[in-house]
Amino acid sequence: MPSYFFDTSALVKRYYDEQGTEMVDTIIEPAENDVLITSLAVIETVSAFRRKQNRDSISREEVDSLLAAFFDEALADFQIVPLGEQLFDYAFELILEDDLRTLDSLQLSAARALATNVEDLTFVCADKKLIDVAQSKELPAINPTTDDAQ
Repeated sequence: MPSYFFDTSALVKRYYDEQGTEMVDTIIEPAENDVLITSLAVIETVSAFRRKQNRDSISREEVDSLLAAFFDEALADFQIVPLGEQLFDYAFELILEDDLRTLDSLQLSAARALATNVEDLTFVCADKKLIDVAQSKELPAINPTTDDAQ
């Protein structure tokens, strides 16, 4: 059974139609695919939609609707993985060696930790730099804005 770890940059495409949405839907919709997200992704998703509202891209009502759809699906169908302090050492390494931003380093640390226990895990992310770092760490990765569905 394939498992997909979603970074927030790809996850928001499930609920807000933009480049990469079709690919994200193709990955999430099959019942045999496991979708994993971190508790951090939950917070980041709320923040992403709120930022869209603050930039006048969407209304408050649209934010409420997007968040309702996200929480309904996440609670029913996704595995939400808590972040533990054991990820911090690797996150520090990613920041120092690969110049990742803090939250990106935590997301990638979580994906890498899960990959040791979850067979056939693929990292799904719409950030080219983060994809490149994941692949350099031998973590299979897909960018929904540029890659073909697998």
